[in-house]
Amino acid sequence: MSLEEAKAHLAVIHAADDLLIGAMIVAAREVVERATAYALVVASYEWAPVGDRSAPLPIEPAAVTSAAGDRPVLFDTVPGPVPAPLRAAILLLVGDLYANREAGITGTIHVENPTVDRLMFPYRRVAP
Repeated sequence: MSLEEAKAHLAVIHAADDLLIGAMIVAAREVVERATAYALVVASYEWAPVGDRSAPLPIEPAAVTSAAGDRPVLFDTVPGPVPAPLRAAILLLVGDLYANREAGITGTIHVENPTVDRLMFPYRRVAP
């Protein structure tokens, strides 16, 4: 997800919020990755699994880089193409983050966008 793509979605034509929007892109991508366990960018992580478990990794596809039995488990994600529904979910989350940067206002009703969940649902991992 590029800054230009997010700014086009937000209809932002100035550069004053570029740093803020960039941070929102990262946050939205991480939300989608954690909700779906689907790697969207190349990244390195450390994971502290409970018990002896070392698979499945919390985000895949990925390759373990630490030695067998080491804790935390170190791994690098190796993503493929990002599915269009997940790109759309990221854009919707960025839009929500940009529009709602402050705490809720008294007297209004905040409704979450159900489209984000619908876009991510087919990609959610089912626990083994």
